Amino acid sequence: MNLYKTFRNPLALASISALLLWLSFPKFNFSFLAWVAFVPLFFSLRNERFSKTLLFSFVAGFIFFVLTIFWLTHVTIPGMFVFSFYLSLYFVIFGLGFYLIKKHHSFWLPLTFLPALWILLEFFRSTLLTGFAWVLLGYSQGPNLLALQVADLSGVYGVSFMVMFVNVFVFKVLSRNKGSRNYRDCSFIAPLLVIFLWLGYGLYRVMEDPGKTCPVKVSLVQGNIAQEIKWVPSFQEEIIKRYELLTELSYLKEEPDIIIWPETAFPEYLEFDGTDEPLKELAKKIKTPLLVGSIRIEEMRYYNSAILFSAKGTVAGIYDKLHLVPFGEYIPLRKYLPWVERMLGIEDFTRGPGYEIFSVPASKYGIIKFGVLICFEDTLGSMARTFVRKGADVLVNMTNDAWFGDSACPFQHLEASVLRAVENRVFVLRAANTGVSCFIDDTGRVIRRVHDDRGKATYVTGSETGLAYKTRRSSLYTQLGDYFVFLSGVYVFIMIFFSRRF
Repeated sequence: MNLYKTFRNPLALASISALLLWLSFPKFNFSFLAWVAFVPLFFSLRNERFSKTLLFSFVAGFIFFVLTIFWLTHVTIPGMFVFSFYLSLYFVIFGLGFYLIKKHHSFWLPLTFLPALWILLEFFRSTLLTGFAWVLLGYSQGPNLLALQVADLSGVYGVSFMVMFVNVFVFKVLSRNKGSRNYRDCSFIAPLLVIFLWLGYGLYRVMEDPGKTCPVKVSLVQGNIAQEIKWVPSFQEEIIKRYELLTELSYLKEEPDIIIWPETAFPEYLEFDGTDEPLKELAKKIKTPLLVGSIRIEEMRYYNSAILFSAKGTVAGIYDKLHLVPFGEYIPLRKYLPWVERMLGIEDFTRGPGYEIFSVPASKYGIIKFGVLICFEDTLGSMARTFVRKGADVLVNMTNDAWFGDSACPFQHLEASVLRAVENRVFVLRAANTGVSCFIDDTGRVIRRVHDDRGKATYVTGSETGLAYKTRRSSLYTQLGDYFVFLSGVYVFIMIFFSRRF
């Protein structure tokens, strides 16, 4: 095999980009590869005509998404390939943007236009058709604390922008003509300064005193219930006993201020003054607030809910999930898709009425307020931001990733919570049925997690207790939201439609 020919083959280069990008995400976590992952793709596209540009961009996207969301095959194999095809179209549009500017002689235009276009496409992917805000480029930097910190200014999209900025810069440096003006005047010094400022800001934020106050002691319970038995009536008693045992052990050993169960941990449909009695009795027994995930029924409507039981066994608050998952929690256009209804056989869940903030006494230090994000709601930066703006001091993510097996999915999901912590400068607590259940501080550092003796964090049974705090740090992103995406979108459209340079 001639390696020289391989690395000059555009199709091979596009495939290498997909592999590098895949390796930058969990479970591999080679985050530094994301900084150069697009460089082979850029080389594959730089001399290609329009049709080949779109083809190679599609190949890179399709390979990347198939490898990255392969865990979806635990639910649907055809659906995984169809979904990967759809997601790859965003790569195609990005390739089109590269085609538009590749012959332009400006050094700075690609450095700003391509990152701006990329995050605009990420934003659309995260919002259109209810959105899929998964494996965004910024999420690849989960292990890289310095790279993450800019998220409190611009959200995850700012991190994505900078990672793409580095990719374009590396490509421009490697592909430069040594006799060109750009080489002689050392234009690459300014981009290096931008990268230095990006990481310098990260170092400043990581080293800064967060001003932690109002410590609250929290126990996270990870029941590790297989999806195959979760709703089997004959296993209900065993599942409840497992959660009760883990809860009582946490209370006896740690005396926490609150104990948190995962999404839909309660294995029955919860009805107040009926099936909720075991939970009320457990909260009274341990004299500790208990936050439980459950499917509840009210007036023949189904809700995916988080219910807070007080230390006296009363219902102290209810949050019903706002962002429902299509084909998982409801069927879009149900009356027009009867065959989908017959195939899935699911009832539609009802969207909750609004945001709910839970308040819990924090030992001797006053009251601390929680906002709960259920399932994939933590992938939506706007939802987490709204909870914080409404007064949440700490965010909780209740989830059940058991649907997708012992795969990369729980670890990819974890990175979303990491970014929510940095964006809003709050602690994020994750209670996950099969993992990853953990404590994340306001710099995005995972400080404690449920794990076994070998350090395995998924598909293990256990609990973890630690402290969460209010922080005194402010966040521009919390105040202004996705303004950075808006500005990038304006810039992209001006460059495309109004600039004579194209």
